This record gives sequence, C-alpha cells and structure tokens, in this order.
Amino acid sequence: MASRPARGTVEVICGCMFAGKTVELLRRLRACPEGQVRAFKHRRDDRYSETDIVSHNGDRFPARLVTKAGEILQHVQGHEALIGIDEGHFYDASLPDVCRQLAAGGAEVVVTTLDPDSWGRPFAHIEQLKAVADRVTKMWAACAVCGHPADCNQRTTPIQDGNIVGGPEAFEPRCRAHWAAPPEPHIA
Repeated sequence: MASRPARGTVEVICGCMFAGKTVELLRRLRACPEGQVRAFKHRRDDRYSETDIVSHNGDRFPARLVTKAGEILQHVQGHEALIGIDEGHFYDASLPDVCRQLAAGGAEVVVTTLDPDSWGRPFAHIEQLKAVADRVTKMWAACAVCGHPADCNQRTTPIQDGNIVGGPEAFEPRCRAHWAAPPEPHIA
C-alpha cells in the first residue's frame, strides 16, 4: 500500500509593517535544506526587488513571481518541505484554498501578511486564511510616535494613482492612539 504524505500545516504571520514578518519568513526559508523550499512573491510587490523577497533591512531570498494564488500550485513540485508566501494580502480570494491544498500535500506553508490594512480594516481573504490556519502568529512593531507596541499601518504620503505599495517612505507603524486612516477612500 502506498503511503500517504504527512499532512502539512498552514501558518499565518501577520501584523503591521516593520513588525519583522518578512525577516521571520526569510529565517525559516534559510533554515530549510536546499531543494526542499520554495518561496513566492506577488508581482505587485516591486519595492526592493522584482525577483527576491526582501525585508526592509535589505535581507533577501530568491522567489518565484506570481500574480494569482492559483499560480503557486503550478510551480510546486510536491517534494517541498516549506513553502513561503510573502505579502499574502496582495493575493486573491483563492489563497486560503491554495494553502490548504499545499498543506494537504505535506508542506509547511508560511504566509506573511499585513493585518489590518491602512484603513484599519481586515482583508477578507486573510480572515478566511486565518480561520483555516493551524497557527496564527501576530507580530508587533514599535510605534513611530511613542514607542509603544504598534499594530496599525500609518500611511504618511498621499496615495497616487491607486498605488498603495510602499516602504518607509510611505508608511510607519503606529499604536492605536497615534493612528489615523488615510483621507483617501478605501482601496481594497
């Protein structure tokens, strides 16, 4: 009788910007034996590199570019022990199902994501992903105003042409006391 692969897991690492989510993902990707890891980056995230997952401190790891969550399945070979997906909030509503399929194949799936968005609202597909995850790890940053624990993303520059992607030039972590939603209408 053929043995069935062990069930994998899904972990969501969430929080505001500058909380160390990508740093933690990169640490885990590097700890996995070569050839048993696959990393994915959404094509929309071109802040520091068009081909690598890059943390705000400049650490990087090669990744496969995808536009939709379903594309991830096309690039997985089935022998991966760890699949890392950065910036889960950029993906479409199929991300929770894709992660379940990857875990059913035996992989440990780790997804980083903002939670909540700059308007303080949850991403619907991330809430669904958290509901099916085996683990949800919430990370915090230090508020740029007072230094207290921060879990909000403060947009510090105007949103131009609907582009909400940015780094330290456009965002900073804030505690709830020092956070305010952007004046622009909500962008999903």
